[in-house]
Amino acid sequence: METIFDIGMYDGADTRYYLECGFQVIAVEANPDLVQSATERFRDQIASGQLTCVNAAISPNGEAVELALSGADLGSSSIFTERVAYRQPIGSIKVPGVTLPQLFERYGVTHYLKVDIEGADRLCVLSLTSSNRPRFLSFEVSDDVNELVEHTEKIGFKHFKIIHQLSFRELANQECVYDRVARRLMWYLGYAEPRMIRRRGRFFASGHSSGPVPWRSNGRRYSGEETPARLREARASNTLHGWYDIHATLD
Repeated sequence: METIFDIGMYDGADTRYYLECGFQVIAVEANPDLVQSATERFRDQIASGQLTCVNAAISPNGEAVELALSGADLGSSSIFTERVAYRQPIGSIKVPGVTLPQLFERYGVTHYLKVDIEGADRLCVLSLTSSNRPRFLSFEVSDDVNELVEHTEKIGFKHFKIIHQLSFRELANQECVYDRVARRLMWYLGYAEPRMIRRRGRFFASGHSSGPVPWRSNGRRYSGEETPARLREARASNTLHGWYDIHATLD
């Protein structure tokens, strides 16, 4: 059974998807309340050994760190206090720390590494090497995206996609006719943005899920050289809307 590392488990939406697809999952989450909820929700999968929940934050040296808590959304808590400053901060707690290499040493190198940890994605991505890289990788687009794409390309990743976090469309397809018509119809009927998005034959929670795994995600693939250039062009033309993930593959 191949393994997926869900780094930043949040409410378990991605973890559930990976489990239902038959993967063994190592779910890492800093917030103990979210881990407790997942422990109760996935008790059968934990008992069978298909799921392991790790209550820890990815930290630079594996030592315990302060987690700044967001009162607006527990999933927006971060080891970087400034990330929570505008999200109703409600204090901080000390949580265990771990590095990605330590997780690999404990559980083995993964088939797919999903990273979404509120500003700390680089701690995972930059610790990847040509000897411990997964076959598939996803991480959030932030100010350091050029550095992270360059690093992943150097260690062997060949193809990349820029995936919108709410629609799960590749950047080139985010304003496709189907989505525009569906959005207008919803607005006409008095509904807000959809909470669930159907992609690849199943529904994903918009804003709570990373969407389909990279080998099933929307759109064509681009090179490491093209990817930062595409982001620059999109920023210049004001066509970046909201949050995006990078999907990277070795093939």
